[in-house]
Amino acid sequence: MNMTRRQFLENCAKVSSMVFGSCVFTNEVAEGFTRLSESKRPQLIFIQSQCCTGCSISATYGNEEDFINFISNIVRLQVHPNLSFSQGTDYMRSIIEVSNSGPFYLVCEGSVPARMKEACIFNDEPMYDYLHKLMKKAAAVVASGTCACYGGIPASNQNVTGAIPIDEYMRRMKVNKPLIKIPGCPINPDRLLGTVAYIVATGKIPELVKGVPKKYYPDLIHNQCGRYQAFNQGHYTKNFETEKLNCLLKNGCRGPVTYSDCPTRRWNGKVSVCIESNAPCIGCIHQEFPFRTALYLEEESFKDLTWSEMKKQMEK
Repeated sequence: MNMTRRQFLENCAKVSSMVFGSCVFTNEVAEGFTRLSESKRPQLIFIQSQCCTGCSISATYGNEEDFINFISNIVRLQVHPNLSFSQGTDYMRSIIEVSNSGPFYLVCEGSVPARMKEACIFNDEPMYDYLHKLMKKAAAVVASGTCACYGGIPASNQNVTGAIPIDEYMRRMKVNKPLIKIPGCPINPDRLLGTVAYIVATGKIPELVKGVPKKYYPDLIHNQCGRYQAFNQGHYTKNFETEKLNCLLKNGCRGPVTYSDCPTRRWNGKVSVCIESNAPCIGCIHQEFPFRTALYLEEESFKDLTWSEMKKQMEK
């Protein structure tokens, strides 16, 4: 794909805005990609364990950075279980060739079954026994989605498979490589593509807080919510059909305990976000998701509780 200089700078400005929150680093990003164009673009391998593929599907619906543009101009997507034409033996051959040909970034989706290893088989071998071999060759590992970051749904409640997140797996297998967590069920495409683009352009890992990029998870959803004023005034939703602007806290919204920029970044081409669609936040980015209580807590759960007590209730 050929781009004019104007189009190139516009794309660099988008990456700067997506990663840093402003266009101030456009020139630095442009310089990084110029150097990159003079050498081979870094290779990318996606691999999936216990997951529903939702994060890969979400990644193709980019907001700031189109997925096709991303894999055409920023990285070389060499192997992806859903997008690769090759299957079976040819697919495995592709993984081996890429992992032996030079630096690559490994994007992991899903948790890893540690107790019932046969719950996820990869090339006739349990994923638990295979994945660390690939990780040790990678330049860096990206945990894509809440399942990979914290265990998610496979690790919830009666976790008969012994599902564990990627960081725990790396500790057990003694893999010492940079790890960036991009939680979400599914991920927001900006956060995955922006993180990889930043690493490629700067050669650095973005500033992390508890393993996640600070830029994308800076504050509680509650504090950025468009219904915050309704919360301050004590206006809570009682009828979803007629009340579209009232606070959803007493309908089980977990925005007060979940750190994310969802209200400002939005989803699906910046069209909307859960709360704007009159649905309480389910806290899919929270490390305890899907929690041990009901998906949506009922108003009775908060009766006669203080604000701090309500927050504790939402984190259960």
